Amino acid sequence: MDECAGIDALVTKRVWDALGYPPENTLHDIRYGEDYDGRFVWVFEISGAVPPAHLIGGYAGAVSERQPPMYFRLGGGTLKGISKPGEIIWSRVYIEDGKLKVDLGHGQSIALPAEETQRRWRITTSQWPVMHAVTPGVSRDQMMGHHKANHIHVAYAPGIAAAGRVLAAKAACFRELGVEVSLCGDVNIAE
Repeated sequence: MDECAGIDALVTKRVWDALGYPPENTLHDIRYGEDYDGRFVWVFEISGAVPPAHLIGGYAGAVSERQPPMYFRLGGGTLKGISKPGEIIWSRVYIEDGKLKVDLGHGQSIALPAEETQRRWRITTSQWPVMHAVTPGVSRDQMMGHHKANHIHVAYAPGIAAAGRVLAAKAACFRELGVEVSLCGDVNIAE
């Protein structure tokens, strides 16, 4: 299992459920990022699948393609599509110095033109679902320099006000569980 992914998924589901928000969440790989139209935009992809609720068009916007033999020699498919634009809360739970810690931040999944999405898929893994993500206040070097793995957990918030509320609730939940919390980047915590 990817480091601490199960803990993050469980906490996310329980917090989103408690607030009455759709609890679908995904563990992505941070594949790479580059500037696009004046912003640094990440390519998040995952070899498994994403919930249809995360995709433009839901199931109608999804396809399944054979997994590359380089990753999965026996085959299989994944639910592939393009993540819908919206407010996201990202997190990375990890172990450091024998303690559980979490980095939490607010960001956006954004839409890019179809040709740019295809170009990014061609230079990564085109069979996997993709999210074009922006993490305000967190640079490429900050995001990648701190962690031993390239994983990131994401869940949608239903709007900017809800993003602050759910970020605060998730941070409080982790703190109550004894996990050291770091809020990263540009965050606006709700009252």
